[in-house]
Amino acid sequence: MNEKLVNVVSGIVSAVGSIDDVHRAALASSSVIPSLAVVFGEVDMGSGAVSFISDSPELISPELAIKLASRAADHPLIEYSLSGNGNAENVIAISDLMKPDDFVASEFYAECYAGTGIRDEMRVPIPAPSGRTCALIYCRAEPGFSEEEREAARLIGTVVAGCEGPSREIAALREGHFTDVRLRERGLTVREAEIFALLAQGLRSQRVAYQLGISVRTVEKHTQSVYRQLGVTSRGEAMALLINEPLELPQDD
Repeated sequence: MNEKLVNVVSGIVSAVGSIDDVHRAALASSSVIPSLAVVFGEVDMGSGAVSFISDSPELISPELAIKLASRAADHPLIEYSLSGNGNAENVIAISDLMKPDDFVASEFYAECYAGTGIRDEMRVPIPAPSGRTCALIYCRAEPGFSEEEREAARLIGTVVAGCEGPSREIAALREGHFTDVRLRERGLTVREAEIFALLAQGLRSQRVAYQLGISVRTVEKHTQSVYRQLGVTSRGEAMALLINEPLELPQDD
């Protein structure tokens, strides 16, 4: 295993405790698989709701992500997986399915990718709840991915999937200190408590907004209100304050 790949894997493992940080650490794999952009995206195929992070937000913008989500079933790679043609867990590239010129000439490309310079994508599926599709995606200007790059992508995807479980368990350990009820006892409103309980699990503002169906600006506004009420200036300070407060355990009769 080369040093760059070791560093990427180590970074993902070091991020255990926050699912969002695990996903963000995976974006550093562009050092192993050179790309125009690396994206970690999740789409609810029913509602079309999308959550994503990218190492190149100027190329894959929130607006583009929403447009892609609305056309998810038309994406060559997702369409292939949903059709049952082959194993949905396979690492696969658009250039495996069609000629790059045909992809660029497609209606889907004109609607979603025109002007991006993207000519190929490799998709690394990550296990997701039923009805959702989740993947690490490598976007490239020149078509084609080597077998070595594909093997690296498979390993990275496996590590990401493996780190999600422990991250959820760590979040569960925090829940006693960050339940909605306990936060409301501290004077937070229902919405403030709801938002901060999710932030305390390690979710970023964008993911919280997606999960609650509100804007990132609304999340940040409520978060700042929480900080003011607790007399802190950051999520870390707020969590440290609340964790250091003893929990009141139920008394035996």
